[in-house]
Amino acid sequence: MQSDLAKVDAHAITPEEYDEIPELTDAMLARADFHVGDRFVRRGPPDLIPGLADEPVMVRLLPEVVAHFRAMGPGWQARVNAVLMAAVERERGETPR
Repeated sequence: MQSDLAKVDAHAITPEEYDEIPELTDAMLARADFHVGDRFVRRGPPDLIPGLADEPVMVRLLPEVVAHFRAMGPGWQARVNAVLMAAVERERGETPR
């Protein structure tokens, strides 16, 4: 079976075709997946341990540390938290999650 991608690429969408597309609602957008390039970006706070809540604090980090984690994209603060939690668990002698 052959595809006709050239024909699809050449197609110009008409105003009538736009009328066929349902309008996106806030609820639809809230359920949508968000990608940057091919990387899925989670929305909202990271998964919490049941019964525990994050404690907002101010921490000073070296610029190199911040640059390293920010370079990985959105969610860098959660990744910093995960690295710190793994260090805490290692010091306690626990198996990191």
